[in-house]
Amino acid sequence: MKRRRIAIVASHVIQYQDPFFRLLAADPEIDLTVLYLSDAGVRTYRDADMGTALKWNVELLTGYQHTFLRNLVHDSNRGWTRHVNPGIVPALLREPYEMVIFMLGWGSISALLGIAACWWAGIPFFLYGDSSFPPPESTMRSRMRVRLLRMLFRSASGFMVSGALNADYYRHYGADPDHFFLLPWAVDNERFADASRFAPGEREAMREKLGIRPEQTLFVFSAKLVERKDPMTLLRAYEQLPDRDHAAVLFLGDGVLRESLETFAREHEPGNVHFAGFVNQSELPKYYGMSEVFVLPSTYEPRGAVINEAMACGLPVIVTDRCGSIGDIVLEGENAFVYPAGDAEALSRSMTRLIADPELRARMAQRSREIIATWTFARGVEGVKAALAYVSRGAMK
Repeated sequence: MKRRRIAIVASHVIQYQDPFFRLLAADPEIDLTVLYLSDAGVRTYRDADMGTALKWNVELLTGYQHTFLRNLVHDSNRGWTRHVNPGIVPALLREPYEMVIFMLGWGSISALLGIAACWWAGIPFFLYGDSSFPPPESTMRSRMRVRLLRMLFRSASGFMVSGALNADYYRHYGADPDHFFLLPWAVDNERFADASRFAPGEREAMREKLGIRPEQTLFVFSAKLVERKDPMTLLRAYEQLPDRDHAAVLFLGDGVLRESLETFAREHEPGNVHFAGFVNQSELPKYYGMSEVFVLPSTYEPRGAVINEAMACGLPVIVTDRCGSIGDIVLEGENAFVYPAGDAEALSRSMTRLIADPELRARMAQRSREIIATWTFARGVEGVKAALAYVSRGAMK
C-alpha cells in the first residue's frame, strides 16, 4: 500500500497535539512529517503570562518524523512576527506532499509564507485552529481584516474543524461547509482518566494536605492567572455563596494576578481559597480528581483544552458563554452550566446548585465522561483521511 505523504505545520511543541501526531503517523496509510516553527515546549522556556520558566514533563517528539525550522525572531515575540521561518518555503516545496495542514492558523509571517508556497505550487492546504466568536466589524481595520480572511479562505482547499463554534467562525467568513473535516480539539483522555484515580486513602490525604475538609465541595480553576481568564470573578462568586463554609476553591496556575487574588482571599475568605501554583502535566490529573467541579470563567476562550482535561477526569464544568467548547463537549444542563462572562452572581447560583445536590453533580460528572469519550484523536485521524480522500477526488476530476 502506498502511503500518503502529508505535512503538518505546527507553531511549537504542544503537549495536547503530540499524542495526535503519534497516532496519525502510526496509521499505515499516512506518511507524516511535522514542521515545527519553534522548539518552545520541548525545552525550558519562559512563559510571559505566568512569569515563570517551565518545561512539560510528559513524553514528547517520539513516534513521528519532525523537523525544527529556524526561527529568525525571539520566541517572546507576539502577533504576526512571532514566527519568521523562511525555511518553510523550501521545506514544503522539496517534498512531494499531497496535503499540508497549517495547524497554527494563519496569523504569522511564516504561516502566510507557507500558504503562499502551497498556493504557488498547487499543493492542497487546509487550515486548522481554535478561532471562535468573530469580532465586531465596526472599524476600517476590522472590515479590511474581513476582506483578507475571505480571500484567504477562498484559496484554502478546506478546513480541519476543531469544534462547533469553530465551524461557525469559518462559515461567517464564507468558507464552504462541504470542505470541513472534523479534527477535534482533544487531549489524551485515557492518560488523564487513568492518572486521576487514587489508591485507598490517597485522595483524602491530598485534600487534607491542602487544608480542604472532607465535607467541602471543591471548585477547581486551572489556567493562567491573567485578565482574560477572569479568576477574580470566581472569587467574587464564591464570596456570594450562601453557605461558603461547605465549599472551597483551588487555583492551579500562576500569573500576574496571583498577588491580587491572594490578597482578596486573605481579606475576604481566609482558609477556604487555595493556590497550588503551576502544576505540570503528570501531576495535574490528581488535582482534578481531588475536586468536585471545574470552573473556567474566561471572558474569551477560543477553545479551552483544560475543559477536556477536567471532563476526562470526571468533573462537571461551569464555563462562560465566551468559551469555544460550547455546543460539542460543553452541553448546558447535561454536563455543564454556562453563565454570562463576568457575571459573578450567575456563577454563584450555578455553584450553589452543585453544592446542594450531590446527585446532580454525580449525573453531570458521568455525562462529562460519556461526552469526552467521543472527542478523541482517533476521530481526528479519520478527519485527516477524509480530507485526503477529498483531495484525491479533486485530483481525479
